[in-house]
Amino acid sequence: DIANVVPETWREGQEFFRATQFSFRLGEIVVSFRSDGSRRFGKIVQVNGDNTYDVLVDRAGGEGAGQFRTDRAKDIGKIAAGRSLQDELRASDKTKESQQRSERKERASKAKIGDPIPPEWKAGSDFALSPTSSFQSGEVVVAARTDGSLRFGAVKSVQGDGLYEVQVDQIGRRIYFAGSLGK
Repeated sequence: DIANVVPETWREGQEFFRATQFSFRLGEIVVSFRSDGSRRFGKIVQVNGDNTYDVLVDRAGGEGAGQFRTDRAKDIGKIAAGRSLQDELRASDKTKESQQRSERKERASKAKIGDPIPPEWKAGSDFALSPTSSFQSGEVVVAARTDGSLRFGAVKSVQGDGLYEVQVDQIGRRIYFAGSLGK
């Protein structure tokens, strides 16, 4: 039950696991690591959405409200039960990738023509420049400028033979080869 001490025989990596990739469900029973060094059972009472969770660690005399703490996913123990934790890690990685892809698409859709790409974006993971890419008229792209900068642009027309007319600033359009554009 909540606040009960986790048995001394329970070992991390066997009966429970910790990983930044884990996600937790509302109501899930977890291992909570207390400031005094003890381990107690806790219950997820709030999913905060920023990879943190509120964990009920002590009931104040019954089933009602009690003491809770806010912890990051990496600091909460997931109890080994049901499906394998390897399956959970794989599913979590896929969810994380999908979420990152959605965030990148949303950020690109909100960008203004000529805006520099976010400094944390990396070629190959956040966008790809490839001579075999194809683009649609109106599509938001990452354009490699002659000055070496990477900026958001919009495809204005498809020229054929891997060439595209792209607006990369407020006043001008340029012809780009597909290899200088990214998604």
